[in-house]
Amino acid sequence: MDFSLDTLPGGFASGGALLAIAALLYEARLAGWRALIEGPVLGRLLGASVMLMLLWSLKANLAPGFRLHLLGVTVAVLTFGRARAIFAIAIGSLAAALGTSTELAAWPFNFVLLGVLPAWLSHWADRVLQSRLPNHLFVFIFANACAVSAACMVAVGAGASLVQALGGAEIGPILEDYLPYFLLLGFAEAWLSGMAATLLVVFCPGWVASFDDRRYLLNK
Repeated sequence: MDFSLDTLPGGFASGGALLAIAALLYEARLAGWRALIEGPVLGRLLGASVMLMLLWSLKANLAPGFRLHLLGVTVAVLTFGRARAIFAIAIGSLAAALGTSTELAAWPFNFVLLGVLPAWLSHWADRVLQSRLPNHLFVFIFANACAVSAACMVAVGAGASLVQALGGAEIGPILEDYLPYFLLLGFAEAWLSGMAATLLVVFCPGWVASFDDRRYLLNK
């Protein structure tokens, strides 16, 4: 899932850098920096960055230049909101790239594909599900956390497959030997996200920005 520089089609690395800068500048306007710095959330955000760094550092080498790992993006978005989560993902993924000797020139593209894309999808899906599904704790855990995180992993796999196809790779081997791994990773991502979301909403519901205990727990 992580691309190295030599596996990216021409222009994708520079395009990824521009998109990464644009995403960070856009989210910086929405992050609420003063409240973040003065409140207790900053420590949690930095702690989440460390957890994401560890998660992105545990990679399986599928083929030269292609490394698979879990994301943890959906839980970060549910916990901190999209804007702050994207900065936690940026810090964690950059630290993982430095710690695993990943080419830094390829980091912006990987950050956009594996971080920004699922963060936006998670944010959109959370808003849609909260507006259309019943207000129940198990709905939040199994739909907003588990199902959305699995869908995001599959979406990332589809995006990575498209990048390979645009780079000249044959469609058949991609569909048979590459994309199915993301279906398996989707189950692992759903299990991890569901476990993390359960622990957070049970023991620290006030830490989860998208979880309102008055809405999900009272009068149930």
